[in-house]
Amino acid sequence: MGNKIRVARKDQGLTLMDLSRRSKVSLASLSKAERGLIALSYEKFLAVSQALGMDLSDLFRKTAAQEKGGVVVDRANDAVIYRANRYLYGMLATKWPQKKMTPMYGRVEPGAPIDASDFSKHAGEEFIFVLEGSLTMEFENGTSQTLDRHDSIYFNSALGHHYLCASPTAVEILVVCLNDGESMPTPMPMQD
Repeated sequence: MGNKIRVARKDQGLTLMDLSRRSKVSLASLSKAERGLIALSYEKFLAVSQALGMDLSDLFRKTAAQEKGGVVVDRANDAVIYRANRYLYGMLATKWPQKKMTPMYGRVEPGAPIDASDFSKHAGEEFIFVLEGSLTMEFENGTSQTLDRHDSIYFNSALGHHYLCASPTAVEILVVCLNDGESMPTPMPMQD
């Protein structure tokens, strides 16, 4: 992924400092990500793709884009895999250009977040469906929701959130993020 960021940045004549300013991702993080030394979180990837004027899936795209109005099928082993800390993301439908939704297969390993105060937050909305296991969603407003197999949750992604595995083994989830490209709105309070 780092090389794709570097190529896109250089194609636009941007320095690392330019991209850092545009994306609000630290210069050190961008440099390390480009060299493959660290994995960026989803929200940082999203910020970088927006700063580059790209769809997030452009960074994960394996082949040429499909024509609009076409159909994209992902087979079991087609997902572009990205690992970050306790998370594994399988980016789906990467061949579809300029999509409004970002569908992902996710697997969350047991364990606590590296930094419990570092919540993921990004513009848009998020839908999660638990395929297997149990998932606890913790939100920066102090609320949490535990979801079991076939439960789902839909929330404003601007509300900081963590995915936590609530099973003895990894939880498998389907995640769909929607981002209209606008800046991050103020999150609504969670309702029980």
